[in-house]
Amino acid sequence: MNIETYWSDYTSAEKDLFQKSCRRLLKSTFIVRDKDEENKKAYYFISKKPEPFSIYFGYIGFDILIDRDNGVIMLKNCADMGENGKIQSNRRALKKIESVVLCCLWTLYADRMRSGSLSQSMFISVADLSYELEKYGVKELIDNKKLLSNILGLFSRFNLLDLKGKIGDSECLIRLLPSLQFALDEEEFARFAAITQNRMAETNSDSDTNDTEEEDGADADE
Repeated sequence: MNIETYWSDYTSAEKDLFQKSCRRLLKSTFIVRDKDEENKKAYYFISKKPEPFSIYFGYIGFDILIDRDNGVIMLKNCADMGENGKIQSNRRALKKIESVVLCCLWTLYADRMRSGSLSQSMFISVADLSYELEKYGVKELIDNKKLLSNILGLFSRFNLLDLKGKIGDSECLIRLLPSLQFALDEEEFARFAAITQNRMAETNSDSDTNDTEEEDGADADE
């Protein structure tokens, strides 16, 4: 069947939901069933009949993957093939500091999975995240609530987490969503973490060099 056949069979409400679901995937990459009612509605609509979505996204080089166990639908980039021929998830270039936060969030999620947590709602505190961030030596991020809030807001828009409260509030919690496990796999995480640590080391080294130059310059002025 082609997309026109599916489209003609849809009711007006289904056509509207199809359009909204497509826009949601293009914007956020992930649809997470248990995040909220809008995500749940889109998840069940797509998972009930995924074929028209695969056809539609196929025209622009994408496909969808449905993980029914975790309640996640992911937009996949057909043009970005991995070494083993597997379709890779839709990618976004991250800044250094965003990469560090993603590493830490992925670690916290993976640790809780390995400890046997089967809950679809995994909550961590900002203190939990700060502890992981300390391992990368990014104290400026821990102390900069606005920057951390912006980064978590970015990942929230991609349906990787759900922020409950405001950064800086004692009761603020970060809900880790099951889509996080698709952001990186263990082998990719190991490479990603190594690259990120090297980047941060270079950044810290550059900062130390600049500090030394500034001190030398001050001495010369005197």
